[in-house]
Amino acid sequence: MMRPVNAATRPLRADAERNRKRLLDAAAEVFAEHGLEASTAEIARRAGVGHGTVFRRFPTKDDLVAAIVVDRLGEITATATGLLADTPAEGGVLAFMAELARIHVRDRGLMDAVNGTRALADPDVHEAHGALMDVLEELVKADRKAGLVREDLAAFDVMALGKAVASACEPAIPSASWKRYLAVVAAGLAPAAEKLPGRAPTRAQLDRLLAELSRDGCAPPRAGARD
Repeated sequence: MMRPVNAATRPLRADAERNRKRLLDAAAEVFAEHGLEASTAEIARRAGVGHGTVFRRFPTKDDLVAAIVVDRLGEITATATGLLADTPAEGGVLAFMAELARIHVRDRGLMDAVNGTRALADPDVHEAHGALMDVLEELVKADRKAGLVREDLAAFDVMALGKAVASACEPAIPSASWKRYLAVVAAGLAPAAEKLPGRAPTRAQLDRLLAELSRDGCAPPRAGARD
């Protein structure tokens, strides 16, 4: 027999999730503006929460950064899932790359700050990245079946090209200019008899790469959130 759900607890759960989202968004803004050396006091101020709330939810700065990355990966995965369910005429891959470019341009400062940190080796980040790649592989398969993309295109290729399109635009240039580069890439996505050189990284290789980020020289020392 199912136990009745206490309706009084629902607003509390919703409030807690809204507060968490507000905290992550504030942290993303602060890190994008000031780098990972930014004070968590400033993050708490922008989120409208107490300083202690940051520490209770995220004991270290790495925990906070990992949560932001998981949040962003979830957003990207939701985009891919939506395109898989309702694919536009140009295909899910091209539409996904356009959305990925928009997100990358929007979060450019955050991406620069987070890249190469130990937070990327967090198990939750690995899981979120794997979920994204699962959906993206289905998106690529669907476009292959529809004859919209080349047979040797891989999910990692789509991620790498989407980021490259956004990265090709200098910050001072209007962000809409990425559409020019996406149009060039789109021509290369079309089915072709000639095979692409080399091979896209496997999922196992990507997992090893993320794990190695916590051990190589570019990763900063693990920093506590209390600063």
